[in-house]
Amino acid sequence: MLPAYPDAVRRAFARNVVRNGLRVGRGEDVLIESWSATLPWAVSLGQEAAALGARPLLSVRDEEAFWRNAAGGPGQQLGRVGEHEWAALKASDAYINLWGPMDVAREEALPPAAARRVEATNHELMRVIQKYGIRSVRWDLGRTSPVWARRYGVSLEAWRRELIDAALVDPAGMRRDGARVADRLRRGRELRITHPNGTDLSLRLARRRPRVDDGVIDERDVREGNVMMIVPAGVTSVTVDEARGEGTIVSNASGVLFARSEEIPLPPGRWTFADGWLTELDRGAAGRRLGQALAALGHPRLRPGQISVGLNPRISTIPLLFDQGRGTITLEIGRNVMLGGRTRTPHLFAYFDLQGGSLSVDDELLVDRGHLVGR
Repeated sequence: MLPAYPDAVRRAFARNVVRNGLRVGRGEDVLIESWSATLPWAVSLGQEAAALGARPLLSVRDEEAFWRNAAGGPGQQLGRVGEHEWAALKASDAYINLWGPMDVAREEALPPAAARRVEATNHELMRVIQKYGIRSVRWDLGRTSPVWARRYGVSLEAWRRELIDAALVDPAGMRRDGARVADRLRRGRELRITHPNGTDLSLRLARRRPRVDDGVIDERDVREGNVMMIVPAGVTSVTVDEARGEGTIVSNASGVLFARSEEIPLPPGRWTFADGWLTELDRGAAGRRLGQALAALGHPRLRPGQISVGLNPRISTIPLLFDQGRGTITLEIGRNVMLGGRTRTPHLFAYFDLQGGSLSVDDELLVDRGHLVGR
């Protein structure tokens, strides 16, 4: 289970999410879904929504009962969602998902058929949110576990503390920085990443619209279909010209590799590109993990996919959110069509994270040795 957290911290989190992030207004319907481990946080979210004159509805899954049913109930029901739950979601103006379950080891041991149903349900959830324009937030405190902390090589206590602290950041500063970074990435052409560790990589921008995850879903986001936000937030990203890429990036922070539906931690490593292709893998553990994934897919070749700049000043070690640490530069390679790019295959993509690096757009510094340039 999770530690007990002070009521004042839970209410501050709820205020930032409900008021600043989702901008919930009087008379709106807010659906809050939680697992038992995060129920106190869900209660605080509901209180904050009610204080604004909104109508909160709380749905709770009990973890112990879930696993008891999984062991003794009809297996074909696991992962299925009833029509009444879909109806509640479709009727909501805002949706908050305190994700679970916490026992990820048991989840990963589910039979393949059950795991596929769970994955299909998650895809349908995203489709419904997008179709109905439901302003949505997901928070992963209820997914933190000793298993994943060991897997990503982080302190479980520090991970949980950062998930909370970074979710309390006032989004106003990230909005300003995110807009400024997005403007340069939208108008720029040539991009260069450098670092004293040997990183020197040149990419080309494709004049595509960047996406800014700044901790707020406003009217413009809704119009553009950007209605789903993971908190803590804080990153500006854009897909690049997939056919261009020359040089080397030496990632110095943990990244992640997604191969089909598998999520694989990726240690720091050295990666070289030529003529728009990844031509040399790291010779250590990171390269072996990516190489194994490529072999399982028939050895496809990989191109640059997306570049991003982190905005959140309170993120440094959160698994899967490393890219959102302020000043962190991240290169995504492989499949990027889900990000607005053109690479559809293979069903594989990876993130290389660089802390303390520099990023220039058309020879103008945007990030200088890990620090955002300008205000």
